[in-house]
Amino acid sequence: MTLAAAALVWIFALLAISFAPQLDDPVRRERQLDLIAVGALGLATLGFFWRLIFSANVWMPAGGGDLAGFLFPTYSFAAEWLRRGVIPLWNPHLFGGMPFVGDIQSGIFYPPNLLTFFLSNPLTYRDLELLAVFHYLIAGVGMYALLRFGNLATDERGLSRAASFAGALAFEFSDLFITHFGNLNLIAAASWLPLAFLFFIRALEARLTEFRRGFFYLVPSIALAGIFVALAFLAGHIQSFLFVVLALLLYAGWRGIESRAHFLRAAQVFLLTLLIGVGLSALVFLPGLEMTSASVRSTFTYEQAAQFSLPPVELVGLLVPGFFGRGPQAAWGPWSRVEVGYLGVFPLVLAAFAVVLRRDRKTWFFALLALLGLLLALGGYAILHGFAFALAPGFGQLRAPARFIFLLDFGLAVLAAIGFDALLKPLSEPNAVRLRAILNRAPWVFLVVAMLSGGIALTILILGQGQDPVLFARIANAANGIAFFILLLAFSLALLFARAKGSVRAALWSVLALALIFFDLFSLGAYIDLGLGDPTAAYRRDDVISELQSDSGIFRVDSRTDVQGIWLPDTALLYGLYDVNGDNPLLLSDWDHYWESLGGRGSRAYDLLNIKYVLARRSTPLDPKFQRVFDGAGGITVYENRNALPHAWVVYASYLAPNRVRALDQLFSPQFDPRGIVVVEGMEARELADSGVVSDEAQILGYGPNEIDLAAAAKQDGYLVLSEVYFPGWRAFVDEHELPVVRADYLFRAVQLPRGAHKIRFVYDPLSFKIGVVLSALTLLGLMGATIFSARRTSKTNHVDGN
Repeated sequence: MTLAAAALVWIFALLAISFAPQLDDPVRRERQLDLIAVGALGLATLGFFWRLIFSANVWMPAGGGDLAGFLFPTYSFAAEWLRRGVIPLWNPHLFGGMPFVGDIQSGIFYPPNLLTFFLSNPLTYRDLELLAVFHYLIAGVGMYALLRFGNLATDERGLSRAASFAGALAFEFSDLFITHFGNLNLIAAASWLPLAFLFFIRALEARLTEFRRGFFYLVPSIALAGIFVALAFLAGHIQSFLFVVLALLLYAGWRGIESRAHFLRAAQVFLLTLLIGVGLSALVFLPGLEMTSASVRSTFTYEQAAQFSLPPVELVGLLVPGFFGRGPQAAWGPWSRVEVGYLGVFPLVLAAFAVVLRRDRKTWFFALLALLGLLLALGGYAILHGFAFALAPGFGQLRAPARFIFLLDFGLAVLAAIGFDALLKPLSEPNAVRLRAILNRAPWVFLVVAMLSGGIALTILILGQGQDPVLFARIANAANGIAFFILLLAFSLALLFARAKGSVRAALWSVLALALIFFDLFSLGAYIDLGLGDPTAAYRRDDVISELQSDSGIFRVDSRTDVQGIWLPDTALLYGLYDVNGDNPLLLSDWDHYWESLGGRGSRAYDLLNIKYVLARRSTPLDPKFQRVFDGAGGITVYENRNALPHAWVVYASYLAPNRVRALDQLFSPQFDPRGIVVVEGMEARELADSGVVSDEAQILGYGPNEIDLAAAAKQDGYLVLSEVYFPGWRAFVDEHELPVVRADYLFRAVQLPRGAHKIRFVYDPLSFKIGVVLSALTLLGLMGATIFSARRTSKTNHVDGN
């Protein structure tokens, strides 16, 4: 759906420009050619993913990755409730319940997601694959626009179309995107950086003599930069969003050091851009801050934050991406598979020539940005990441430093386009001298590199004969990668010699250079993560699902057992079940601490979780309280917990814990009986003496993502205890009168009940979301007003100037 929408937008834009009466013929032709180049990027994207798009039984990524295991059920849950007209603010299906709107990974307000949710009913895995392809296209088109219209050339004409197209190809199919096809939210957020950077740089570098006129002139550019920053956040990946903000901040700082006037302009533009971006996304941003502070991410150690660093030895992947196995099936080494930054041999050569031939401030900025990205990507292997962890606010909650390679690839792609453009234009005498000096030495360097690397590869390949088949396959892949590198380097040098000697016209040289980049990136990247099996097949455990759904009560299942591989953690989210398991890196720290403190499934604290059924492999040893009730296909057995506590009940005795530690100690003491007493915390809680009255079960009348309706009859004053995770934002209404929600038994919710029969309603109504909605609405209205006022003011100024 998104690809079809993109095609329609392109056709409409081409027609609009072709028939626009106010455009002069030269301007019209320029814009038509740019749109044709954008269309060519679209065709290139289709060509790269031709097997995925045009083959029924080909899937990406191989095995599904996060796209199948996490995003497909998450987006399906969001799509289902949004089509019902309900914004799901809370997710009750996983980990005992957790915020949904506060989990920015949900992408619940991201416009491309919303378009897909409403146009695809039901949402399929193929829809998400095409959504990922769409964001590759966004990255390529955005980079083309930045290179063409971002004031990166030495004259006002911008970089040439061929150079811009080359940089767009290098960025769109660079290693971060190739490695993370299955991390849709990551590449979605990253894809907006070029467009955000384009309008940010245009706002910073507009040259107008009068500040008042300049301010109103800059409003559209700043507004668009802020909108694209907001899109990067709403896409749902905080790390990629921070990369976008960091790139803008660094460029503002780079321009700000020129003079005091530049500093003031850079600070104003950056702050306004960030304010607009955060303001538009505040309805997710504020709940996200609240949730992140309560998640396990808030207590990351440096060792955790430095996981998935880029090992220095793997930097060989910048030249030979398959040396250590680029795809998940062939990757090897004493470290986890990470992105290595490959964006093509010829683009890398062009990036080096940009630094040699065009030594202006912008070129140096992108070179330093690329270097910074590389150093941070090394993570725990380099000291810079440790300094950032200790000193930069929020940095300690980010994992996988290797993803900083995104800044490297962004900087190198821009440099490649600058180098391409520099080689197309006449060179100054000093640059011509430098170029000749480099090319005079290049054959000898190539010969040494080819002989050494080729000789080593062939020697290892020969010695690997007769070795373990897995080891030999790795050796063969590395040798093939080296051979491919030598071939690409040879073609690159041949193109450089042809251009330097003028033996090939600029137009033909551009075509050959683009063909080489195309051949390089497509040959090495198009097939590395394809699979022939449906990644969502593991969700179709129809017999087990039917068995669990035949029980009409509200209960949880426990799949945190040995069923990994035959039962996906987020299955409950797809089928309306409730699981104590799930797949989410933003797990609430209270939940994690409670689970890790259980000490086994035999404890009463375990029964408090309302776990009625356990899923395990056959012959798995379990506590005697678990009775086998169903043997499903695929090796899954369903056990019933005969001691499971209900989802809601009324107790008549309470212990007021002075702090969280005492609450947990009381909960796990041998004498604790959760059916007879509840441990409560907080200013609103009060202690009730034990009168010996037996607890009563409450009746659940309605259960949804934002609201729970119950009925209960209290024999005397007591507490209604709900086996639901306590979190700020939950409100309780007893007979339509609001009463405070208190924390119960360390993890759960409770509300005081007076004697008698009552109707109780719990509503998730977080203040952070309400404030965020207001701020987003105000920001949107402010943008609309400023844009209208700016258009009128600029029109009036132009009219006066014209007279």
